[in-house]
Amino acid sequence: MPVAGGGGATGRATVLALAATGLTVVAVDRSEAGIRVNAVAPQLLDTPANRATFPAEVMTHAVAPEAIAGVIAFLVGDAAAPVSGAIPPAYGA
Repeated sequence: MPVAGGGGATGRATVLALAATGLTVVAVDRSEAGIRVNAVAPQLLDTPANRATFPAEVMTHAVAPEAIAGVIAFLVGDAAAPVSGAIPPAYGA
């Protein structure tokens, strides 16, 4: 299950590479080749590295990795069998 996005305390070259990869994920996700493909586009993740980088008021809206895992688990499960080409955003509180 692809997760598109990038940022944080990364350099410009890394962010550009991640953005290009995210665009590739989105382009493949929209493919009509008959393959079920979905992606997740999370907002800022609540990780130790992000907590050390961003101010507390920004982190109050961060998404828990477990919440992203729940979205991914749904999209790869049988209940989402008819879903293809979806890129749901995942926002924090």
